[in-house]
Amino acid sequence: MMNDMATPLLNLPTELVQHIFTFLDAHDLANVAPACRRLRDISYDDRIWHPIVNHFIPNGISEPSPAKSFRELYIGHHPHWFLTKQKIWFGDTEPMGKLLLARFDQNTGAITAHSIAASRGPNTLSYWEKDPEVIIHSFEPRVMLDLHKPAMRLDLNTWQNQHSRNGNPSDRGYAPASIYSKEILMETFSESGLYSSFLLCRDLPKAAIKEQTAIWPPLRFPASGRARNDSKDRYSSAGHRPSSLDKVSQNNFRIRKWVEYTGRRTIPSWITFSSGSSLSAALGVGMPYFANGLGSTAGGMDIRMPEDITTYASMPESCYTSTPQKPWQGIWCGDYSGHGCEFLVITQPDPDQEQPLPERMDWLREWFRGGRRGSVGSNQSFVSAMEELLDLPEGTLTEAGTDVGYDSLPASPSSAMLDVEDAPTGRIEAIKLTGDPNIPRGEYTFIAPDIGHGGFIRIADEEMFQGARVVRSAGHMAGRGFQRDQYTPSQLIMISHDRLAQFWEGFGHISYYQRVDLDALMKFETTTVATRSRASTPEPPEISNEIEMG
Repeated sequence: MMNDMATPLLNLPTELVQHIFTFLDAHDLANVAPACRRLRDISYDDRIWHPIVNHFIPNGISEPSPAKSFRELYIGHHPHWFLTKQKIWFGDTEPMGKLLLARFDQNTGAITAHSIAASRGPNTLSYWEKDPEVIIHSFEPRVMLDLHKPAMRLDLNTWQNQHSRNGNPSDRGYAPASIYSKEILMETFSESGLYSSFLLCRDLPKAAIKEQTAIWPPLRFPASGRARNDSKDRYSSAGHRPSSLDKVSQNNFRIRKWVEYTGRRTIPSWITFSSGSSLSAALGVGMPYFANGLGSTAGGMDIRMPEDITTYASMPESCYTSTPQKPWQGIWCGDYSGHGCEFLVITQPDPDQEQPLPERMDWLREWFRGGRRGSVGSNQSFVSAMEELLDLPEGTLTEAGTDVGYDSLPASPSSAMLDVEDAPTGRIEAIKLTGDPNIPRGEYTFIAPDIGHGGFIRIADEEMFQGARVVRSAGHMAGRGFQRDQYTPSQLIMISHDRLAQFWEGFGHISYYQRVDLDALMKFETTTVATRSRASTPEPPEISNEIEMG
């Protein structure tokens, strides 16, 4: 029978078939394996699976440890490899947000994501040579990973083993009965009663996305996919959860956190929920995602308090990677005075990808073209917004009082007021990845509409910024709670490809931005944490030999 069904592929030497298989992805290999024993044996070869795994790990690994093979390692974290592939993730928690770096930890075999944090370093005060009334704060940030506890941790084989141990339908009963709609309880808290779980997402179709649609990330971010970040049923319905592998978003995921009071702490590995009971209804905890039953061995009654659900998103790496044509693209750390350090992404979109400038920048359009700013009404709106931001009584500032540095600064004989021939071109957009009570995460922090000849102001001749290109920009400001937001005239001082400064004209101060070294963060030391985790993590059990394709 086998001879009757033989194909030319089976007549090829094993080495050639193996080479052909290197062009297949993991799911195609999984489909080939059941065809016959010979193809199965070839498709299991680790020389094929090693590059497949390393495709998802930016720095690559040379050994599959703690798994026995690269194929088992891949299966042990299927379908979560997109987390390490995308690497940078930012959350929608109001208003601060959170920035995560996802990595594969070979010491434990887990995929972990830690928060990226920064301290501003020693603070010294100086004054601008061009205007002694303008304050400049030093800024030498130290960027690091918060290794105290991971924001996300998926152990090797957790997903596979939870699926094999638990045959219950999907979490809420009315979502699709799919393993991809399940959530995984994570070991991210050491404190009793604190829990977190991981949820896969599904992308929202582009046709369903309008300007007012609640999505993460917002449309101002470049993204390959977006998910809803507002739900009346706390993300329990089928529209939020993938029902099959091809519906699993590669661009979003969610983390749920909650506090639970119970007789004793338990560590269930897979969350299942029973239908509402009269007791839970009486307690007001029978709503979706308020669990009245957990798949665990806990005795007594569990009461779950209101929870927090954060949607995380990623961006195409090409949008935050610098190139000779776009040298300022990247993840940056900014000095936001009393708010501390915040993270932002700086992009340089191609002309055909530029979005319309925010409407609140309309009053600055004439200034961007080299003239003065717009209407008196817009000026008054700017003054009112600044008074609220600075918590000043109404009428404290005047329109004249916001003109500090607005027109061309006094030029010294050595000032270079003529632009260079090989000037950069295009637009720079800076969007907050983390935020503060005034300007939250996901909003523009500044925009320089034209860093070329059109937006050019001067070449800095003062000692502090010697040789830096200075262009017109607009800084975003607002009162607490993002009230009465407005764009204020500012000047972007382009010190280098790794350091920028912003002269906020109406505030009379200059703040700095420093590029984040992502390669250094990827190598950030985890030995101490890994040792502790290794001591408390049991050996991974045997895993299924197949990849779930449903």
